[in-house]
Amino acid sequence: MTASNASNEAARIAALSELIAWAERRERLSEDRADAVAAAWRTGTRNVAELARLARVSRDTVYADLAARAIDLDSRERDAPDSRKVSGVPLRGDSVRTVAKIADAVAVPAFTHAPEDPLVRATLAATRALGIVADVLEPPRDQGPGWTPRETLPGLESEGEALADHSRRALAALAEPAELAEDSGSHRQALLGTGRHAVADGAAVTLTLPTGEALTLHVGLDGTGVTRLTSDSAHLVGGADSLDHLEAQAALRALARIATRHLARGALGDQHKDAVPGGRVRTRTVPSNET
Repeated sequence: MTASNASNEAARIAALSELIAWAERRERLSEDRADAVAAAWRTGTRNVAELARLARVSRDTVYADLAARAIDLDSRERDAPDSRKVSGVPLRGDSVRTVAKIADAVAVPAFTHAPEDPLVRATLAATRALGIVADVLEPPRDQGPGWTPRETLPGLESEGEALADHSRRALAALAEPAELAEDSGSHRQALLGTGRHAVADGAAVTLTLPTGEALTLHVGLDGTGVTRLTSDSAHLVGGADSLDHLEAQAALRALARIATRHLARGALGDQHKDAVPGGRVRTRTVPSNET
C-alpha cells in the first residue's frame, strides 16, 4: 500500500469511526448526559445550578440524572471526593458495541481483501468477540428469544477459540520449529518458577475413530523440545508440524490448569512475587510530544 493509499485508508476509518460514534451518541444522549453529570458530581462539582447551566438543561433534569445514577444529594459532605483516588467506570454494552463497530470497519474490508490470511481472520474473530460482549452486557430486545447471557456466552468462547487458532496459524507460518520449542521451554520454566502451577509434559489420549475403533495417542516432546505424536496404531501417520506443536502445547497447558486446581496444597510451593525464570519482558515506547 502506498503512502497516499495508507493516508486515505486512515482518513476513511477515522471518518467512519466518527460517524459511528455520532450515531451512538444520538441514540444514547440522555444516558451519556446522566453519566457526565454524575461524573462531574463525584469529582467535586456539587452545585446543581452550575451543572444545569453547563449541561444546558433544567435543574429538575440534573436531579433526575443524579437519582438515576444512585447519587444521594444529602451526602454532599460525607462523601467529598478524594483527589488521590482514581475511580473506574463499569463496562457498558453501548461503549463496547461502539468499539466493535469501529473494529468491524477495519476487519471486514481486510477480510474481503485477504480472506485466508490468519492474522486477518484473528482480527475478525476479535471483532466478533467484542460484539458478543456487548450482547452479553446489553442483550438485544428486538431480536426475539435466544439472546440471554447464558445463550450468547458460548459464542464468545467460540470466537475466543477461533482467535487463538488463527493466531497460532500465523505464528506457525513465521517461526522455526526450534524457536517454538524454545518458547515452549521458556513458558514451562516460567510456570514452574511461580511455585503455583504444575505443567503437563505429556499425555495419553484415547481417541474413538468414526469407524468405531479406538487408539491411544501419546503426546510428548522429543529431545529437542519439539512435540512428538506416537501410537501403536497403524492409523497414525506423519509427524507433528509447527501448528501441531502449538496446538498440542496449548492443550497440555489447559490440562495442567485443570489438574493444578485439584492438587493438594503440599504439591505446590510458595508463591513467588519476583520475576520468574524464562519470562520475557516487553516494553512499549510511547512517543513524546516534547521536542
